Amino acid sequence: MNNSEDFQEIGEDLFFVAGSLAMRKLRSQAELLAKVNVPVLIVGESGSGKEVAARLIHKFSVRSGYRFLKVNCAAVPADLLESELFGHEKGGFSGAMRTRQGKFELCDKGTILLDEIAEMPPGLQAKLLHTLQDKQFFRLGGETTISVDVRILAATNVNIEQALVERKLREDLYYRLNAFTLHVPPLRERKEEIPLLLGHFMNQLARHLDLNPRPLSPSLLDACQRYSWPGNLRELENVVKRYLVMGDESLENGELATHVTGHPQEVPWPENHTPEPTPSDGNDDQSDASSLKSLVRTIKGEAERSAIASTLEKTHWNRKEAARQLRISYRGLLYKIQEYQLVPPGNYLAAFPKNGGWKRSGEQH
Repeated sequence: MNNSEDFQEIGEDLFFVAGSLAMRKLRSQAELLAKVNVPVLIVGESGSGKEVAARLIHKFSVRSGYRFLKVNCAAVPADLLESELFGHEKGGFSGAMRTRQGKFELCDKGTILLDEIAEMPPGLQAKLLHTLQDKQFFRLGGETTISVDVRILAATNVNIEQALVERKLREDLYYRLNAFTLHVPPLRERKEEIPLLLGHFMNQLARHLDLNPRPLSPSLLDACQRYSWPGNLRELENVVKRYLVMGDESLENGELATHVTGHPQEVPWPENHTPEPTPSDGNDDQSDASSLKSLVRTIKGEAERSAIASTLEKTHWNRKEAARQLRISYRGLLYKIQEYQLVPPGNYLAAFPKNGGWKRSGEQH
């Protein structure tokens, strides 16, 4: 039975699920931070629930009766992001046919979440810093000072230290934002929540899609708890949606890898990631083909191979850039390329070094 205390409603059909000690601790931290009117930096892997945590802080705060707005700094083109946040005056730039309020004005007295803060251009980060300090800004192309009372929450899934070294995130802005940092743990660190989340998503999606919820078999639950979920809650929700609509337990048949969603560059592998050994003893192939051990290895291997191949294709086989996007070491990526026998398309292939690697034109080892 689900404990009602595990669910915190934070909006229309939106819940914070706390079925683990880690998430109950995070909920307590959010309640405390809600009472202090300071910026909060929320960190965690893609799909782990950073926006939900931000909405929870807003709900617990005195600002809950006002707007909560989210701006994804990575999704808005850099040349439009300033206007999106701070608005613009008529004629402020080419194509500005009328004066427009930005998110900060629209969110006065409320809370704004700046998602993927490290993707904000450095010049705009400087303007944001001044807004944090002075609570004032100018619209793009404007000369009138606009004062606002907005609580700023920021979120990122990147390695903060690396972003600072690469100057993707200004140090002065970082130190202004990180007075309090909230860490949202990945799903693999709170697997005891998985049965609760599966039931939650099943009932919620069934209601949205006007379908009858499907039962979750013990083998499906077990397979879900053994899987590492690189896409976190977002991936879990999509697997439930597919099972609800299609009616087959793809996890049990080793097909989950073909349904992994999200962007390959966001797969959160640590620098010291090492591959799991390929099973070599014949016991794995006895009994039935859907042995959970074999299934989990297949899922992880295929998901990893697919993510690496997609990122290499996206970066035109620039392996240093692919390693950066995948957040693994360059040496680790070379190992994976050989392990999965990935070969670049002919137009990317410039040379075959003796060490068995590939070198793209212009790429240095």
